[in-house]
Amino acid sequence: MRALLLGLVLLSGFGVVLLRAAKVQLLDRSRLARLQRDQTRRELEWAPRRGLIVDRRGEPLAVTRDVDSVFADPSAFESDRARAWAAAQLANALRMDRGRVLEKLKQPDRRFVWIKRRIDEAAAKRVRALALDGIELVKEPKRFYPQRELAGHVLGFVGEDSGQEGLERELDAYLRGKSVQVEATRDARGTMVLEQGAPDLSDLTGATVTLTLDTAIQLAAEKELAVAVKSAGAVGGWALVLDVNTGAVLALAGNPVFDANKPGRDPMVWRDRAVQDQLEPGSTIKSFVVARALEEGVLRRDELVYCEHGLWEHGGRAIHDTHPVDWATPAAVLRESSNICAAKIGEKLGKQKLIEGLRAFGFGEKTALGLPGEARGALADPRRMPPIAVNTIAFGQGMSATGIQTVAAMAAIANGGVLLRPYLVQSVIGSDGAVLLSRGREEVRRVLSEETARQVTEMLEEVVQKGTGTRAALVGHRVAGKTGTAQKVDPIRGGYGDKRLSSFLGFAPADAPRVAILVVIDEPEGKGAEVTGGTVAAPAWGAIAHEALRQLDVMPDQSRETAPLLLSALSPGLEPDDRAGETASVPAAAGGQAVVPDVSGLGARTATRRLAQASLEPELRGSGRAVGQSPRAGAIVKRGARVKVILAPPG
Repeated sequence: MRALLLGLVLLSGFGVVLLRAAKVQLLDRSRLARLQRDQTRRELEWAPRRGLIVDRRGEPLAVTRDVDSVFADPSAFESDRARAWAAAQLANALRMDRGRVLEKLKQPDRRFVWIKRRIDEAAAKRVRALALDGIELVKEPKRFYPQRELAGHVLGFVGEDSGQEGLERELDAYLRGKSVQVEATRDARGTMVLEQGAPDLSDLTGATVTLTLDTAIQLAAEKELAVAVKSAGAVGGWALVLDVNTGAVLALAGNPVFDANKPGRDPMVWRDRAVQDQLEPGSTIKSFVVARALEEGVLRRDELVYCEHGLWEHGGRAIHDTHPVDWATPAAVLRESSNICAAKIGEKLGKQKLIEGLRAFGFGEKTALGLPGEARGALADPRRMPPIAVNTIAFGQGMSATGIQTVAAMAAIANGGVLLRPYLVQSVIGSDGAVLLSRGREEVRRVLSEETARQVTEMLEEVVQKGTGTRAALVGHRVAGKTGTAQKVDPIRGGYGDKRLSSFLGFAPADAPRVAILVVIDEPEGKGAEVTGGTVAAPAWGAIAHEALRQLDVMPDQSRETAPLLLSALSPGLEPDDRAGETASVPAAAGGQAVVPDVSGLGARTATRRLAQASLEPELRGSGRAVGQSPRAGAIVKRGARVKVILAPPG
């Protein structure tokens, strides 16, 4: 009986086990399988690799690298105490607020939550050392800008998932690529392993964007702009370099600069003022008013206009010149920058033709450059504008324009009268090689005849030769340009205040134009002549133009090679003996040959200019002063030959 009872008990036990096994295998199979998958598997979003941004020579400006990101499985923590302890450890490792980390872990119904994305290697090492259950590291792509501050306003930067400013934002659809969901399994050690392996990155990578920017010209523009802003005690400034024959933007610099790797939180620093700010241009507008008056036939090149000896009471208003001017031709009006004569030329055009003429040059309309937030500028409606507005607009008050509009308008004079649409993006090429976007020379309209453009060019040359823009002169190149010094509107009290916007706008070489350049210095310190465009902006313009032409292989005119360089056009950082060496003449050679000058003991900038004067291409090695050169001084070589200069610190 005892054996029978024991057998029945055992059979009953086996029966219960069998029934439980049947229930698990048959009835609970799908539920338990789901729980098993939830515990060991994760569906991760594999972030795409963002496409490259390069300059016109292929130099990388924005690249993507893989870095670690930290995520958590909040359901893996069995108690609030375990969560609090893990939060404290993670917060210390990631240098985060403990409360923020704990808040993310207090979501037991969730299986995935980001703790911190795209951390540096040191932080990743600290997290790995903790070996916390429920905490994982996964690789994610992160954006880097290898040139740091260079072109920061143009490039912008990337947030967690998309572009936030600049081209990163404007071209985000092209650059960001495609994200995919991938299955991952946790192994016995808790490490996440991709079930199908890493996806093919070529299918995920964003497009490659090639810009028209030239890194060397951009660097020169930013450096010279920074020197000018600091020397003038200004709050900032901007500079643009445009290819006058294509409309390609070769440089677009802003100051203060910012490092896109560490953009900070101040939107005003990110602002690309050359494109987004619309301000009164001042006297630079006179170039276009005179050009339009000549084109319309209301003004002759040899016509004399009376400038009222510096003061004109007209329409109940007083219009002043900075210095007395009596009778002046259109060339003298630009050379002396007479507000009064410009106002009278504006009256010759009349409301309708004045506004139509400025609109023809592109003022009052967006250029469609391709950067976010571009401003339109403002021009008065000729049907509603008061009579005095004709006078003030003619010398740059009562209207507003952007930097890109202004330099594009000057490029139209330089290239013979055709307004071109400026562009910054040269091409966008997909990861499969498909051309997604391509831009080049695009004519908007003809605004001047070639003859009128030539006449205005000659007038603008006089501004640099003997007018208000002498500090923009270059050795070996003819320069055409116009100074501008605009009063800024006081936003609090209204009307015009004491602050100025000083600028120089021009192109070079004047006889065969290649680049149009605008340099603007915002609120320079000082009064009178200390804050004019010819004083604070023209020297920086000349330095930028010199480097831009050198990078474009535009050799100096041999007939002008021995012309002395104006010392005022040099950057303030040159030492006295560097300045003295700038006026030295260059030995002559026959035909297409050149004599290699002696640059021993000279600084880098002086040696570069000396070789450029001799129609030779400098190749600098090292830093400091010249201690050697090849070919030797006095050697006769072909014009344009490369001369290697070895530099070393003094002593």
